[in-house]
Amino acid sequence: MKPQTNFMFNTVRTTIFHSLLIPAITIAVTQVFAQSDAHRMISFGTTLDPQAVISDAQLLAESLCDPNSPQWQAKGDQHRRYYFKEANAEERYRVCVPENWDGKSKLPLVMFLHGAGSDESSYLDQNNKQMVRLANEHGFLLVSPMGDKGAYGNFLRLSAPFGNEKGAAELMAQVTPESERINQLSEKDVINVLELVLHEYPIDRASMFLTGHSMGSGGTWYIGGKYSDYWNALAPMSGPFVQKSGYPWESLHQIHFFVTEGIQTPSLNGSRAVRDWMIEQGFKLEYKEVNADHGGMVSIVLPDVFEFFQQCCNITKVKDSQPINAFGNRNSGLSIKYHKSKGSITVMIPDHNTSKLSVMIMDLNGRKHYSAIARVIAGKADISCGSLPAGKFLIWVEQSAPLSPSHTLLPVLF
Repeated sequence: MKPQTNFMFNTVRTTIFHSLLIPAITIAVTQVFAQSDAHRMISFGTTLDPQAVISDAQLLAESLCDPNSPQWQAKGDQHRRYYFKEANAEERYRVCVPENWDGKSKLPLVMFLHGAGSDESSYLDQNNKQMVRLANEHGFLLVSPMGDKGAYGNFLRLSAPFGNEKGAAELMAQVTPESERINQLSEKDVINVLELVLHEYPIDRASMFLTGHSMGSGGTWYIGGKYSDYWNALAPMSGPFVQKSGYPWESLHQIHFFVTEGIQTPSLNGSRAVRDWMIEQGFKLEYKEVNADHGGMVSIVLPDVFEFFQQCCNITKVKDSQPINAFGNRNSGLSIKYHKSKGSITVMIPDHNTSKLSVMIMDLNGRKHYSAIARVIAGKADISCGSLPAGKFLIWVEQSAPLSPSHTLLPVLF
């Protein structure tokens, strides 16, 4: 049997918490089984498989990419649309690119999800285009999808804010094939728009943020949890539409949260409940209340939201050539470094009898990002894997050794 090594690392974090290692390893195992045992990855969401949604969105984006278009990588405030075949609709979305962008540098990204009864432009145009101006001032690419006609995949409403799991179950009992399809199309539209932007603009994958208000806050909780590999931070505004159970909390300990609420809102108690629980569970949470009602709180907290995202950009820069610390079977002697600037990984192997390595890099949902055979020279293998997006990854390393191979598993968190 060939020896096999499993490495786990996170491409955007610079601080390692050893206490998170065991739960993180558990996630890599249990999430795969959870999807096979249940139709809903998130109990209050759709039956869509996130990896299938991402793959379809990427294929769509690739088919629509046109570097020769006069709109390609344009700057400024843009109203756009694309044809979404499943919905048989021209889906609108808004993209705002900083006016001073040099056309080459990687851009941090903020995606905004609007509330019920609004569209992709409603919030962006409010208060003299406050959100657009803030994005431009901070140097963020701002993108706002329509979300088709649904709630971005989340079936929770005000009758079931955080802590009311009975209310959540009652809402899920009311789901029909039609409401399921509406929410599925909404969820897909969000990811389609995101991939369209990622395929056109050079986005800093370590600085991608999601925010939304009211129904869009529920979308932030839902899209942020189900598609967590995209996001560095989440900022739900006035909408605690999430529950303790049936949600992938265990995979979100490395994500930063900024929860905001108005003290004149019906969702205040729910937001305070989620605040208290998340602090108790050790999440990276900031919380703010303002003296405003449900709609009025948005303009007050928006400057804080963008400042929060700016701070997240500053604290999550990847250190180049950072070593990946090994846990588990420490007798193997293997070591590994990820070189962000080169887009490569170096594996040091004390056993010079090893002649080559089979390497595969995948995310926690099992999606493969890279695989190849690497040659080992003088106990070292240099692997050009390309720049990895933000998120947590597993590296499977299979060693080919001519003398007495043995099977080992060496989990590593980066």
